[in-house]
Amino acid sequence: MFPKVGKLEQYKLLVANPIASKHIPVTLEYSKENLLHLLDLYQIVYIKHDTSGQGRGVFKLTKRENNFQTLNGYSIVGKVVNQELEIDQIHSILHPFERLGRLNPYIIQEGVESVSKNGQPLNIRVHVQFIKTDWVIGGMYASVGFNDLEENGVVNPNRGSHIVSIQELFQSFLGLDHDQERNIMSKISSVSIEASKAIASKYWSREFGVDIGLDHQCEPVIFEVNTTPGIGGFYKADKKLWEHIVDTRKIL
Repeated sequence: MFPKVGKLEQYKLLVANPIASKHIPVTLEYSKENLLHLLDLYQIVYIKHDTSGQGRGVFKLTKRENNFQTLNGYSIVGKVVNQELEIDQIHSILHPFERLGRLNPYIIQEGVESVSKNGQPLNIRVHVQFIKTDWVIGGMYASVGFNDLEENGVVNPNRGSHIVSIQELFQSFLGLDHDQERNIMSKISSVSIEASKAIASKYWSREFGVDIGLDHQCEPVIFEVNTTPGIGGFYKADKKLWEHIVDTRKIL
């Protein structure tokens, strides 16, 4: 079984890659001091549990003019959180058992808004595979948030986002022309392969699932790299892509 690589460890490996390092948000290990530091720099900050998945333990923190911050997201057990809180109150939510000496590992990140032309949060899953001697793209699909997901920015099919094909994302949700599509697709592919190489340099795997966002200039932003990627989303987005990944897995 391949190891679950924590988000902070991922960041350290990605920042060492000359290409991937240009496409990652500023990331720090969680502490109240580091959280205050990033809130001085950015209007929006994300707090993420270091090893959780499926959208659990992910929060969007929006800075307000007073001492309160708006915290939206999901607790480590998947409970919806939507409150205005002070930093100490946020810390208590993240570490409910601190008095017993039990601390949850979190990272904090610069908030990069990855949204459609209508403001819907979006995420692109890129499946990367190592075949013979080369890293190749097995396929891509997108998840797009609707309704309450627009508040917390957590885009995950397990939290109610909609799965669409990459073509539908580009054409219907981003309004791109064919030249723009090809350009962005090329950038996403290159960044995803470099991200996979970075993680594989220490944690070898023949497959990775790279979660990519697009900033306001449609530049790729690496959100996370999954060392044991599921492929169920491809079945919903494009069955032919799913079949292609399955066939390649048989060869591997």
